[in-house]
Amino acid sequence: MKKITFENYYSADEAIQFFGKLNTATGKLEPITEKDYVESIQGICLNEQVPEKIKSLFDPALALYAYGYLYWTFFTLANEQAIKAFEAAISYKHEEVVGTNVDSNGRDVGLSKKINNLVKRRVIDRDKKDYYHTLRMFRNMSFHPNEQHIFGHNTEALINIANAINELFA
Repeated sequence: MKKITFENYYSADEAIQFFGKLNTATGKLEPITEKDYVESIQGICLNEQVPEKIKSLFDPALALYAYGYLYWTFFTLANEQAIKAFEAAISYKHEEVVGTNVDSNGRDVGLSKKINNLVKRRVIDRDKKDYYHTLRMFRNMSFHPNEQHIFGHNTEALINIANAINELFA
């Protein structure tokens, strides 16, 4: 893991050096740059119907992903931040649809039950129920760890989480 110093502060994380991109014009492998990471997140966004408070949780995930170029662990933090936005979106929509996020005993309704309630009320398509629960399991793994999980540079997770959030507010 990169130890931050004054000398390497603006340098790519050592792990980045193991990856490259194919230049289709020359057929040669080129280094990945910070520009590549910034460009890779440009198309990931939440739709206009998503509340600002959810967007304000999701946007740092994109920034953290781009900064993964400098510090590999930021890729993991980016995914965890996106999952926080996902959970907040589920809670926001659940309260909007059900009227509360508290059960009859005054305790917070768990994420699993919120997802199931949104499926029952057809906010979440029944065919996507398992996918939403998979995101919930990823959340549990991230926020109740028994070891450090490091995720690499793959925008698919961010895209999928953004899509799940967008579907809630379509």
